[in-house]
Amino acid sequence: MFRWVRALVFGPGWQVAEQAIAQPRQPLALPTEIDVEGAPVTLRYLAPDDAPALLMFARALPPGDLLFLRRDITDPVQIDAWLDDARRGLLTTVVAVSGSVIVGYATVASDGLAWTRHVRELRVLVSASMRGKHLGRLLIEQAFAIAKEQGARKMIAQMTVGQESAMRIFETLGFEQEARLHNQVVDREGALHDLQIMSLDIEDFEAKLVAMELLAQAALAGPS
Repeated sequence: MFRWVRALVFGPGWQVAEQAIAQPRQPLALPTEIDVEGAPVTLRYLAPDDAPALLMFARALPPGDLLFLRRDITDPVQIDAWLDDARRGLLTTVVAVSGSVIVGYATVASDGLAWTRHVRELRVLVSASMRGKHLGRLLIEQAFAIAKEQGARKMIAQMTVGQESAMRIFETLGFEQEARLHNQVVDREGALHDLQIMSLDIEDFEAKLVAMELLAQAALAGPS
């Protein structure tokens, strides 16, 4: 829809309205099969015996994708640590599976500390063969819904400043650029990169929605 049409329909809050529409109300009942441009893909929760499939997924990624991962998922030890974090409830991972091959994942992570128990971080990665097919967006949306279901009040996403497509997807959900940390990330080749932190305050966002609805009701009621 063109911007002037959206503005006409939704008024000044059209962007907030679109972001609200993009946010799923609840996670899908998993496992479930979806159609990704004619190919069946199953979404399900990460299983304890997924280590070999995760390793295969990681080792098939383009080298550039591995530069910025916080843990080296081509290392079986790091895969075991990931599965252990899931077992301890520190994170929830949804995997996308084509046949028996993992082609993407989204993770909702907590750091396990009491003073940040209201915060969840969203992480997502999709295989090269499945990019441009909206799988990444679907995974992010499901992770977002899971985080809200867990009672999160704030959500964050971290990425290097060059990951512009990821930033755009998060912006459609209402995330804003909160901070940029200079030389915060070192890649596997030793080069330094800036880290972009995006965030969404759920209570603040929902307050905007309420205010927008009240304005719309007042406009419909007309002058008294």
